[in-house]
Amino acid sequence: MFFKIPDRFKIDTPIGTYNPDWAVYLDRDGEQKLYFILETKGTDNLFDLRTPERLKIHCGMEQFKALENGVEMKVSTKWKEVLEQV
Repeated sequence: MFFKIPDRFKIDTPIGTYNPDWAVYLDRDGEQKLYFILETKGTDNLFDLRTPERLKIHCGMEQFKALENGVEMKVSTKWKEVLEQV
């Protein structure tokens, strides 16, 4: 199931607040999880994006690394690839 995240939902980052685009709820092998889809872009090459968009993605990746809880931020342009990774 996909959900559009309301504009009032904000995440603080070092470069300002951020509003994820979507969330998806998946039931895989009896385990239910909620995933945030942070950006919906047509490319997985970060150099094709504007500087503020690259910075947001970089901050997100660094934040998940710092948490050290096994959660990763992935960049992909294909939903099928995302499903194979989760």
